[in-house]
Amino acid sequence: MVDWKNININNIAGIERLVDEFEVWEFYKIPYGKFKIKIYETADGKFTGRTNLRVIDKTNSFCAGIGEGNTVSETLKDTIRYFYSLIDEVDDLTEESFEYVDPMDF
Repeated sequence: MVDWKNININNIAGIERLVDEFEVWEFYKIPYGKFKIKIYETADGKFTGRTNLRVIDKTNSFCAGIGEGNTVSETLKDTIRYFYSLIDEVDDLTEESFEYVDPMDF
C-alpha cells in the first residue's frame, strides 16, 4: 500500500492529515471561554496548527493563530503563543474583535 505522504496526483498541491485536536480554555482575553486548535501533519513530516477563533488585526481583517513545529506539542505551544501575540496587538478588545471560523471550514 502506498503511504499517504507519497501520493502524487496532478493538480493536487498538497495533502495534510489531521493528527490532533485540542480545546483551549481561557477566561481573561477572549469573550467565549474556549477555542479549538487542530494540528495537521504535512507530507514532509512537519506539523502545523490552526485556531478556530480569529482576532481582528490592524487592517480590520480577521486572522487565525497559526503555528509550526516538529512535534504535536511544539506546534500546539507555537500556535497558542502566536494567537496571543495577535491578541496583544489589539488596543481595545471587545467581543467584536473576534470571530469563529465557520464549522464547515474547520
